[in-house]
Amino acid sequence: MNESNRTVIVLLAALWIVLMAVVIFAAWAADAETVERLEDFVQYLGDHRDNASRLILTLGALVLIVLALLVIIVELAPEEEAREIRVEQAGATTIVPAEPLRLRLEEALTAMPYVTAARARVFSQEKGIAMKLDLTVTPGTNAGVATQEASRVVVDTLQAELGLPVSAPPTVRITFGPPKVEPVASSLTQPPAPEPPPPSGPVTPAAGPPPSPTADETPPGPEAPPAGENTSEDQTQQH
Repeated sequence: MNESNRTVIVLLAALWIVLMAVVIFAAWAADAETVERLEDFVQYLGDHRDNASRLILTLGALVLIVLALLVIIVELAPEEEAREIRVEQAGATTIVPAEPLRLRLEEALTAMPYVTAARARVFSQEKGIAMKLDLTVTPGTNAGVATQEASRVVVDTLQAELGLPVSAPPTVRITFGPPKVEPVASSLTQPPAPEPPPPSGPVTPAAGPPPSPTADETPPGPEAPPAGENTSEDQTQQH
Protein backbone atom coordinates (compact mmCIF):
# COMPACT_ATOMS: atom_id res chain seq x y z
CA MET A 1 0.00 0.00 0.00
CA ASN A 2 1.49 3.34 -1.03
CA GLU A 3 1.72 6.48 1.07
CA SER A 4 -1.28 8.21 -0.57
CA ASN A 5 -3.72 5.40 0.21
CA ARG A 6 -2.41 5.17 3.75
CA THR A 7 -2.89 8.90 4.28
CA VAL A 8 -6.48 8.77 2.98
CA ILE A 9 -7.36 5.87 5.28
CA VAL A 10 -5.90 7.61 8.32
CA LEU A 11 -7.77 10.83 7.57
CA LEU A 12 -11.07 9.00 7.09
CA ALA A 13 -10.59 7.14 10.36
CA ALA A 14 -9.84 10.39 12.18
CA LEU A 15 -12.89 12.05 10.61
CA TRP A 16 -15.03 9.12 11.70
CA ILE A 17 -13.78 9.53 15.28
CA VAL A 18 -14.73 13.21 15.24
CA LEU A 19 -18.17 12.37 13.84
CA MET A 20 -18.81 9.82 16.54
CA ALA A 21 -17.74 12.32 19.18
CA VAL A 22 -20.26 14.79 17.75
CA VAL A 23 -22.97 12.13 17.90
CA ILE A 24 -22.21 11.43 21.54
CA PHE A 25 -22.25 15.13 22.35
CA ALA A 26 -25.54 15.66 20.51
CA ALA A 27 -27.13 12.72 22.27
CA TRP A 28 -26.35 14.13 25.70
CA ALA A 29 -26.20 17.91 25.31
CA ALA A 30 -28.41 18.91 22.34
CA ASP A 31 -31.55 20.83 23.24
CA ALA A 32 -34.96 20.32 21.60
CA GLU A 33 -34.50 23.06 18.99
CA THR A 34 -31.13 21.67 17.82
CA VAL A 35 -32.51 18.16 17.62
CA GLU A 36 -35.36 19.31 15.36
CA ARG A 37 -32.88 20.74 12.83
CA LEU A 38 -31.01 17.47 12.31
CA GLU A 39 -33.25 15.61 9.82
CA ASP A 40 -33.57 11.84 10.04
CA PHE A 41 -30.93 11.31 12.67
CA VAL A 42 -32.37 14.13 14.71
CA GLN A 43 -35.79 12.49 14.47
CA TYR A 44 -34.25 9.35 15.89
CA LEU A 45 -32.70 11.33 18.71
CA GLY A 46 -36.02 13.03 19.34
CA ASP A 47 -37.80 9.69 19.61
CA HIS A 48 -35.13 8.18 21.87
CA ARG A 49 -34.29 10.79 24.43
CA ASP A 50 -34.44 8.50 27.39
CA ASN A 51 -31.28 7.45 29.19
CA ALA A 52 -31.41 3.85 27.92
CA SER A 53 -31.46 4.94 24.28
CA ARG A 54 -28.68 7.43 24.91
CA LEU A 55 -26.58 4.75 26.57
CA ILE A 56 -27.03 2.36 23.61
CA LEU A 57 -26.12 5.10 21.17
CA THR A 58 -23.06 6.04 23.22
CA LEU A 59 -21.79 2.45 23.41
CA GLY A 60 -22.26 1.98 19.67
CA ALA A 61 -20.34 5.17 18.92
CA LEU A 62 -17.54 4.14 21.30
CA VAL A 63 -17.20 0.79 19.51
CA LEU A 64 -16.88 2.59 16.18
CA ILE A 65 -14.27 4.94 17.67
CA VAL A 66 -12.21 1.97 18.92
CA LEU A 67 -12.37 0.37 15.46
CA ALA A 68 -11.25 3.62 13.85
CA LEU A 69 -8.34 3.88 16.30
CA LEU A 70 -7.31 0.32 15.45
CA VAL A 71 -7.30 1.22 11.76
CA ILE A 72 -5.06 4.23 12.46
CA ILE A 73 -2.68 2.15 14.60
CA VAL A 74 -2.40 -0.55 11.95
CA GLU A 75 -1.77 1.95 9.17
CA LEU A 76 0.79 3.99 11.10
CA ALA A 77 2.63 1.04 12.65
CA PRO A 78 6.07 0.39 11.09
CA GLU A 79 6.00 -2.34 8.51
CA GLU A 80 7.79 -5.56 9.33
CA GLU A 81 11.12 -5.94 7.58
CA ALA A 82 11.37 -8.91 5.25
CA ARG A 83 14.15 -11.33 6.16
CA GLU A 84 14.38 -12.92 2.73
CA ILE A 85 13.56 -11.69 -0.74
CA ARG A 86 12.50 -14.17 -3.41
CA VAL A 87 13.40 -13.19 -6.95
CA GLU A 88 12.33 -15.19 -10.01
CA GLN A 89 14.82 -15.18 -12.86
CA ALA A 90 14.71 -17.43 -15.95
CA GLY A 91 12.30 -19.84 -14.31
CA ALA A 92 14.41 -20.16 -11.15
CA THR A 93 13.84 -18.60 -7.74
CA THR A 94 16.70 -16.79 -6.05
CA ILE A 95 16.53 -16.17 -2.30
CA VAL A 96 18.43 -13.05 -1.23
CA PRO A 97 18.96 -12.09 2.45
CA ALA A 98 17.30 -8.73 2.98
CA GLU A 99 19.56 -7.33 5.69
CA PRO A 100 22.90 -7.45 3.78
CA LEU A 101 21.14 -6.10 0.69
CA ARG A 102 19.66 -3.20 2.64
CA LEU A 103 23.03 -2.37 4.21
CA ARG A 104 24.72 -2.40 0.80
CA LEU A 105 22.18 0.06 -0.61
CA GLU A 106 22.50 2.36 2.41
CA GLU A 107 26.28 2.30 2.03
CA ALA A 108 25.97 3.33 -1.63
CA LEU A 109 23.53 6.12 -0.74
CA THR A 110 25.59 7.61 2.10
CA ALA A 111 28.58 7.75 -0.27
CA MET A 112 26.76 10.52 -2.15
CA PRO A 113 28.25 13.91 -1.18
CA TYR A 114 25.00 15.57 -0.04
CA VAL A 115 23.40 12.58 1.76
CA THR A 116 23.98 12.57 5.52
CA ALA A 117 21.83 9.55 6.39
CA ALA A 118 19.95 6.88 4.47
CA ARG A 119 17.39 4.24 5.32
CA ALA A 120 16.38 1.63 2.74
CA ARG A 121 13.60 -0.95 2.81
CA VAL A 122 13.61 -3.77 0.25
CA PHE A 123 10.86 -6.25 -0.54
CA SER A 124 9.68 -8.55 -3.34
CA GLN A 125 7.27 -7.21 -5.92
CA GLU A 126 6.28 -8.57 -9.35
CA LYS A 127 9.23 -11.00 -9.68
CA GLY A 128 11.70 -8.25 -8.80
CA ILE A 129 12.89 -6.07 -5.97
CA ALA A 130 11.11 -2.91 -4.88
CA MET A 131 12.61 -0.27 -2.61
CA LYS A 132 11.57 2.57 -0.33
CA LEU A 133 14.28 5.07 0.54
CA ASP A 134 14.39 7.66 3.32
CA LEU A 135 17.19 10.16 2.73
CA THR A 136 18.47 13.00 4.90
CA VAL A 137 20.26 15.55 2.73
CA THR A 138 22.20 18.73 3.43
CA PRO A 139 20.48 22.15 3.33
CA GLY A 140 20.20 23.68 -0.12
CA THR A 141 20.15 20.33 -1.93
CA ASN A 142 17.85 20.11 -4.95
CA ALA A 143 15.24 17.53 -3.93
CA GLY A 144 14.49 16.51 -7.52
CA VAL A 145 18.16 15.95 -8.35
CA ALA A 146 18.68 14.04 -5.10
CA THR A 147 15.70 11.79 -5.86
CA GLN A 148 16.88 11.01 -9.39
CA GLU A 149 20.48 10.41 -8.35
CA ALA A 150 19.46 8.16 -5.43
CA SER A 151 17.22 6.13 -7.75
CA ARG A 152 20.05 5.75 -10.24
CA VAL A 153 22.52 4.68 -7.56
CA VAL A 154 20.33 1.94 -6.07
CA VAL A 155 19.19 0.63 -9.47
CA ASP A 156 22.78 0.46 -10.72
CA THR A 157 23.85 -1.27 -7.51
CA LEU A 158 21.16 -3.93 -7.84
CA GLN A 159 21.37 -4.53 -11.57
CA ALA A 160 25.00 -3.91 -12.52
CA GLU A 161 26.75 -4.94 -9.33
CA LEU A 162 24.52 -7.64 -7.85
CA GLY A 163 22.69 -8.82 -10.97
CA LEU A 164 19.22 -8.57 -9.40
CA PRO A 165 16.09 -7.34 -11.22
CA VAL A 166 14.27 -4.18 -10.16
CA SER A 167 10.48 -4.28 -10.35
CA ALA A 168 9.90 -0.49 -10.29
CA PRO A 169 11.72 2.77 -9.53
CA PRO A 170 12.16 3.27 -5.79
CA THR A 171 9.99 5.52 -3.68
CA VAL A 172 12.21 8.25 -2.24
CA ARG A 173 11.37 10.48 0.72
CA ILE A 174 13.65 13.49 1.25
CA THR A 175 14.33 15.13 4.62
CA PHE A 176 16.61 18.13 5.05
CA GLY A 177 19.14 17.94 7.86
CA PRO A 178 22.39 19.53 9.05
CA PRO A 179 25.47 19.78 6.82
CA LYS A 180 27.51 16.65 6.29
CA VAL A 181 30.49 16.38 8.65
CA GLU A 182 33.59 14.81 7.17
CA PRO A 183 35.41 12.35 9.47
CA VAL A 184 38.60 13.78 11.03
CA ALA A 185 41.61 11.50 11.38
CA SER A 186 42.46 11.03 15.05
CA SER A 187 45.96 10.55 16.43
CA LEU A 188 44.72 7.42 18.18
CA THR A 189 43.94 5.79 14.86
CA GLN A 190 47.22 6.69 13.17
CA PRO A 191 49.64 3.76 12.76
CA PRO A 192 52.86 3.86 14.84
CA ALA A 193 56.02 5.19 13.20
CA PRO A 194 58.17 2.42 11.67
CA GLU A 195 61.34 1.51 13.54
CA PRO A 196 64.67 2.15 11.77
CA PRO A 197 66.15 -0.97 10.12
CA PRO A 198 69.12 -2.63 11.87
CA PRO A 199 72.62 -1.98 10.40
CA SER A 200 73.67 -4.37 7.65
CA GLY A 201 77.39 -4.70 8.71
CA PRO A 202 78.86 -6.77 11.58
CA VAL A 203 77.72 -5.68 14.98
CA THR A 204 80.49 -4.63 17.38
CA PRO A 205 79.65 -5.29 21.03
CA ALA A 206 79.62 -2.27 23.27
CA ALA A 207 82.72 -1.72 25.39
CA GLY A 208 82.27 -2.56 29.05
CA PRO A 209 84.39 -2.18 32.21
CA PRO A 210 87.62 -4.25 32.24
CA PRO A 211 87.32 -7.57 34.02
CA SER A 212 88.63 -7.69 37.59
CA PRO A 213 91.70 -9.90 38.06
CA THR A 214 91.20 -13.28 39.63
CA ALA A 215 93.44 -15.15 42.02
CA ASP A 216 95.29 -16.83 39.16
CA GLU A 217 95.84 -13.52 37.37
CA THR A 218 97.50 -11.51 40.22
CA PRO A 219 99.48 -8.57 38.76
CA PRO A 220 103.26 -8.86 39.06
CA GLY A 221 104.98 -6.97 41.98
CA PRO A 222 108.38 -6.80 43.67
CA GLU A 223 109.63 -10.34 44.34
CA ALA A 224 110.45 -11.22 47.96
CA PRO A 225 114.07 -12.38 48.55
CA PRO A 226 114.70 -15.96 49.59
CA ALA A 227 114.58 -16.75 53.26
CA GLY A 228 118.32 -17.64 53.51
CA GLU A 229 119.52 -14.33 52.12
CA ASN A 230 117.53 -12.37 54.73
CA THR A 231 119.16 -14.34 57.62
CA SER A 232 122.73 -13.67 56.39
CA GLU A 233 122.15 -9.96 56.06
CA ASP A 234 120.91 -9.77 59.68
CA GLN A 235 123.99 -11.52 60.99
CA THR A 236 126.37 -9.11 59.11
CA GLN A 237 124.69 -6.12 60.63
CA GLN A 238 125.12 -7.56 64.16
CA HIS A 239 128.90 -7.99 63.69
